[in-house]
Amino acid sequence: MEKLLHWSIANAQGDKEAIEKAGQPDPKLLQQLFGGGGPDDPTLMKEAIAVVTNPEAEMESKLIAMDNFEMLIENLDNANNIENLNLWTPLLETLSDPDEELRASVLSVIGTAAQNNLPTQNSFLKQENGLRRLIQLADSTSECLNVRCKAFYALSNLVRNHPELAEEFVRLKGLDIIAPVLTDSELKSKLKTRALSLLTAYLTAVQISDGLVSTLRKDNVLPSAISSLKSEDDVAILDRVLNFLSHLISAGVKFTEQETHELRTNMRRVKSFKDRLNEEDYLAIERAI
Repeated sequence: MEKLLHWSIANAQGDKEAIEKAGQPDPKLLQQLFGGGGPDDPTLMKEAIAVVTNPEAEMESKLIAMDNFEMLIENLDNANNIENLNLWTPLLETLSDPDEELRASVLSVIGTAAQNNLPTQNSFLKQENGLRRLIQLADSTSECLNVRCKAFYALSNLVRNHPELAEEFVRLKGLDIIAPVLTDSELKSKLKTRALSLLTAYLTAVQISDGLVSTLRKDNVLPSAISSLKSEDDVAILDRVLNFLSHLISAGVKFTEQETHELRTNMRRVKSFKDRLNEEDYLAIERAI
């Protein structure tokens, strides 16, 4: 303890000679003094998932465990440890739990772990049927709004700036889930916003080519985006649609005669929202049509 005291005084005074003389304190003693003697993060992560997968645990305990787990994996090193600790399998299995709040919580964890985190994106790509399951949840009209929104959130963070995941997303017909959301007038704006976020995230991972635009037309993504300008009043959604179209224009995409005609008609309506929209995107479309 005396050695620790000398080290502490020397360190506070910035006396390099005294610090060298005192030497480094015992790490175990530091842990005891400063409360660092508890379980490390990997242990806490495993303990949290053990609660989530315990059939005897109360649902409240499972939800608290998932909240704790999400706080832990906000740290990139912990997020990247999900694979090392073999926790992807129990997480993905929990997506089939009857409790919708727990399913949403797992989806939130996946989205948070993958956000701007290439190693976690890479590890998720290796999970058999992982991406397929997320697409199913985002697409399911029988799922609650929160689960679907969280599924779109997770998908967005997974495919963003990741060409391989974006390619797998298309192979699994992921683009097919966007148009039905945009064209359903009964759906909440929040879900439409999430669907458009997924679309723009996907564009960050691919090269916009004639083939891609053809796919966007075939899967009704481009037509539904243009059509949404006709009746949508939510400025956030309008802004995202214009941003999507502006992305295409910047890449040199030419609209068909029918698309141009519809855009001209719809943009006359959108003009009333002009002051609340991204000016650059708005003007890019005006110039293109």
